[in-house]
Amino acid sequence: MPGIDVIQDRNNDAAGEMIPGRAVQGPRTVLSVEKLSFAYDTVTVLDGIDLDIADGEFIAVLGPSGCGKTSLLRLLAGLEKPLAGRVVHAGKVVAGPDPSRGVVFQDYSLFPWLNLRDNLAIAIEKSRKGLSRGERNRIAEEYLDLVGLPGVGAKHPYEVSGGMRQRAAIARTLALGSPVLLMDEPFGALDPVNRVRLQDLMMQLCHSTSARRTVVFVTHDVEEALFMGDRVLVLGTNPGRIISEFTVPFETKRNRHDFFQSNTFQELEVKIASLYHADVERQLEESYLVAGEGASI
Repeated sequence: MPGIDVIQDRNNDAAGEMIPGRAVQGPRTVLSVEKLSFAYDTVTVLDGIDLDIADGEFIAVLGPSGCGKTSLLRLLAGLEKPLAGRVVHAGKVVAGPDPSRGVVFQDYSLFPWLNLRDNLAIAIEKSRKGLSRGERNRIAEEYLDLVGLPGVGAKHPYEVSGGMRQRAAIARTLALGSPVLLMDEPFGALDPVNRVRLQDLMMQLCHSTSARRTVVFVTHDVEEALFMGDRVLVLGTNPGRIISEFTVPFETKRNRHDFFQSNTFQELEVKIASLYHADVERQLEESYLVAGEGASI
């Protein structure tokens, strides 16, 4: 089994040249982030983000709360305007939302007055003009079945559990047919069985030859990031920035038992944990210096 492949440690100027990973050697770049900074009021949330994402690549984004993961996703979606820098998708500067970039939020974002089937049918109508209502409903039911929700299309969001609402939101985004999927902790509300099922589904879609998707996937779960990702980005805080990137040196079709038992996975997990701890220690040291030696912090 190959060892850890660290692309670049952004806190270490001596890290050397970037080592290309398997997912970025051949396919063209479809999404680029160039010197991106973002702020809420006077607080800088993200600073100096540079990133190229290849067609069909699965990027997992890890980081502690407050590091700007969701803000980065919203900037990629065109839902926020950068303070500096830009996002480029398919050769065009992102100036606003577009159906070619589907988004799954943490809070489901379903229309409560519509049943689940009609929530999906709206997305299908937007992306596939000219379909009859019956055809839209049939496709909607197929996508609900795909995420493990057969026979519940007539129910409204308030009539099903939070996990079912989240699965319906994922189904709606998949039904939109967007070549780029931006997902903000989409499996956080799911039970373990459905979480594993949808992890496998997303990996299958990302690497399918017929329905290839490019995915940017925000998560707090290190195991999930490493199992699903072609590349893992680790964000630090104050301000949010990429402190390290890793390629995940496993084949696309991953056996869960072999993956989690491997030395490579365990070494990567320890490495990422140490990055978190180092960033926290840096913040504590900076807070101590600002307050002054001997001051109460």
